[in-house]
Amino acid sequence: MSIAHLDAARQTGSAVEPCLGLQIREGRSLLRLAAPIMLIALVNMGMSVTDAAMVSVMFGAEALAAVAVGSDFYSIVFYLGAGILGGLAPFYTAATVRSDAAETARLLRIGWLMVALIAALAVPLVWFSPDWLPLLGLDATLLHQGQGYTRAMALTLVPMLGVMLYRTVLTAAEKPKVFLKVTVVMLPLNALGNYVFMNGFGPVPAFGPTGTGISTLLVASVSLAILIVIARRASIRAIATPVDMSVAWASVDWRGLATVIRVGLPIGITTVAEVGVFLAATIYAATQSAADVAAHTLTLRTAGVAYAIPAALLQASMVRMARAHSQGDSRAERAVFTSSLAISLAFGSLIVLLLAGGAGPLSGAFFDDSPAGVAAAGLAVGLLILLGVMEFIFTPGAAAAGLLRGRKDTRVPMIYALVGHWAVGAPLGVYLCEWHDLGVTGIWIGLSAGTLLTTVLTISRLFSLRPR
Repeated sequence: MSIAHLDAARQTGSAVEPCLGLQIREGRSLLRLAAPIMLIALVNMGMSVTDAAMVSVMFGAEALAAVAVGSDFYSIVFYLGAGILGGLAPFYTAATVRSDAAETARLLRIGWLMVALIAALAVPLVWFSPDWLPLLGLDATLLHQGQGYTRAMALTLVPMLGVMLYRTVLTAAEKPKVFLKVTVVMLPLNALGNYVFMNGFGPVPAFGPTGTGISTLLVASVSLAILIVIARRASIRAIATPVDMSVAWASVDWRGLATVIRVGLPIGITTVAEVGVFLAATIYAATQSAADVAAHTLTLRTAGVAYAIPAALLQASMVRMARAHSQGDSRAERAVFTSSLAISLAFGSLIVLLLAGGAGPLSGAFFDDSPAGVAAAGLAVGLLILLGVMEFIFTPGAAAAGLLRGRKDTRVPMIYALVGHWAVGAPLGVYLCEWHDLGVTGIWIGLSAGTLLTTVLTISRLFSLRPR
């Protein structure tokens, strides 16, 4: 080999090693950021499960159904608002990287005004929902039974949107552990509040199922108060307290507000599209047999737990890409790109293996030995394996969406999500269920197909914009 070839080989090796090291370091940073985000999602799910279990045990299935309607509608509205606030993340990350205090203060003023605007629209929408949802065909009696809970949740939107603003900026600043600690503390407080407000204690009257909504309002308010105190002690005055609205309204950068909303609104719509298709599937599954409904319920609850992983990778990928992109560092962008997709594929594979291996034992433990239970367990095994395949597809798609959001590319992925889940997945599920007699299995095949199309389109978009 000539000296020139030896020199070229050395240069190639020296270029590869730093690149590999950068990718490894970036992978570690992604995992450190994603881990607390995932735990936050699981703790929040624990609160939701606690609410449902306590209402069901204390007041029965009918009360649970009445509360569930209000909870589902609240969730849709909240996810939309939280997604819009998420549009702050790439901008805030960039300002943090530059240590630009003036810019972070400006973005936080925009964030608080967004909270105020979203709450002004969302609270009445949820508060009066028992009056107008019957026009869409929902059971008016059931809505009336859950009216107290629904109105408590409408008020909960105000502190929860404030909490989500803190979560967004803390994640963007790569400090989600602060938020995790506050969330963990609130888990037992939520259960205690449920018991006190549902059953009454001392001077506190018994509110029945409405009590869980009041407890959620209390927990959200306390969480916000704690975050404010933490921020004050850290001398972060800008996020410690909401700004003086009269001053902020006059001084706000309206162009900046519009820019953030243009990024955040598609994120909110995308989130609602993803959550909404599963809510629609639940409503549709209720028209099938009891075994279908039971198997679908177990699969959906398992999907909620599994979703914590891709959701965390999405947010971590978004923040790390926003950091690299704001610095104009193409090497760092490539490292984020490669490590994010590699980690997502690894976790997707792990989910497949866990669900494939655990489908039988989980179904057996969840259902009894009655004929209906055996039928549901048989269906659930297939659905759980199908869920594993769907999560394997969805996890890299979520990472790709996060990478695109880090570059403020949100509108085209929103269209992909709407097309994949609603134009393809939902109709295909109905078709397989009704015309091929596949029951709830057909619904989940449709959901998987919609997820596959959304992922393929999103990853194609990502590769077309891949940093060179």
